[in-house]
Amino acid sequence: MDVTSSLVSGSRRKRIFYFGWLAVGIGLIGLPLVVVALWPGIDHTPYSANIVLMAFGLSLTSVSYAFGRASIAGMTERRPRPVSGPSNVPYLLAGVFLLVAVIALIVAAA
Repeated sequence: MDVTSSLVSGSRRKRIFYFGWLAVGIGLIGLPLVVVALWPGIDHTPYSANIVLMAFGLSLTSVSYAFGRASIAGMTERRPRPVSGPSNVPYLLAGVFLLVAVIALIVAAA
């Protein structure tokens, strides 16, 4: 029997496991989009394509940060100095970035 599984309750273990893997998975999608949007050697025409990539990548990265923060909060829940869970700010930022990406996509398509 694993030491971690014996010390952590079922719902807390699921929260750590699922939020942790969601953070890694979504971050591995969002971070390369940000890098591609900022990479100087890649030319995206029209200019709005860079904005779409950057905004969508930042949106996914913000959600990934929130999931990672929730996972770390679950791991440190019963320690003397626990980490607090994510507030609404990363989700609001992700929504704003996603809205910018949609607007830029509409402008690029027009």
